[in-house]
Amino acid sequence: MIALVFFDFLAYWFHRFSHEVNFLWAAHIVHHQSEELNLTTVFRASFVAVIFRAFFFVWMAVAGFDVFTIATCTLVLGSFQLFTHSRVIGKLGFIEWFLTTPSHHRVHHARNEKYMDHNYSHIFIIWDRMFGTFIEENEEPQYGITTGFESASAYNATFSYWNNLFTRAARTKKISNKIKVFTKGPAWTPDDVPHLLNEYKVDEKGERVHHKILVSFELVAYVLINAAITLSAFAALIIIYKPKPDTQITIGELLANPQILSLVGIILLSIFAHAKMIEQTKTAVYFDGFRLIAIGTLIFLVFNAMPYSAWLLPTALGICSLMFLWLIKIGVQRKPEVS
Repeated sequence: MIALVFFDFLAYWFHRFSHEVNFLWAAHIVHHQSEELNLTTVFRASFVAVIFRAFFFVWMAVAGFDVFTIATCTLVLGSFQLFTHSRVIGKLGFIEWFLTTPSHHRVHHARNEKYMDHNYSHIFIIWDRMFGTFIEENEEPQYGITTGFESASAYNATFSYWNNLFTRAARTKKISNKIKVFTKGPAWTPDDVPHLLNEYKVDEKGERVHHKILVSFELVAYVLINAAITLSAFAALIIIYKPKPDTQITIGELLANPQILSLVGIILLSIFAHAKMIEQTKTAVYFDGFRLIAIGTLIFLVFNAMPYSAWLLPTALGICSLMFLWLIKIGVQRKPEVS
């Protein structure tokens, strides 16, 4: 229990700093870009944020806690987020005084001015009460970030704010301001460089339009099935090429392994292609067709000598062929005004 309390204390400060320091916010912003709040929000995380978090939680080891205890605390805290990211659970009475509840965390995800920069706690809300960052939910907030984010691309989600920071740092003249762009908070910008334009749209009354991408049921099914294929490539990357005990794999060995490079290429290409399909851009169908051809080609060329190629090749080529035919059908039915 002591370990969990200390872990949650560290998590509070890391979370708070991630909102108050721009280079940390650039990694954490991915978690807040969505204008919806549900279980999927839990899994919106930048790989950069994972790296930053690892460096911060080294204090658990410094304090003397073993690897198993640290891993257990990480699992508990992560699982608890599945509870707090909810819009359907109301207030929970006396529990609200000491635990972080969905009501508390809805406030944290708000873009409403009165709610912003509050309720950083993960498990024990006492940290916010102690350090003056607690506020109670009075009405359901509006979710998302104040500048808006209107893309389904994981790459745009991960790198858009980094691009914002580097753009403003390049434009300002003073060296000190170039550094402050990364170390100050999101509200700060140099005197000689304004904040970049907002991304959200407004209606005829000048009010912000809630961002939604309208996607047909067939397209959702197509993307989900293909995302499962991408997930299988990721699983293969982890399971098949997991290093043996007491062995180390160098970066050079990884770069020289055609199977690993092929799987990484498939994953990166697929993430980009899935986003284009969801956004229904003009080139989405052609790009996804290239992805399917690339997957089939790479598997045929790179995995044909593997022990399991007898079933992998026909299975993979068969699935890619079926997906390609389905993609042609979607492309034929796609409305010409979609862009």
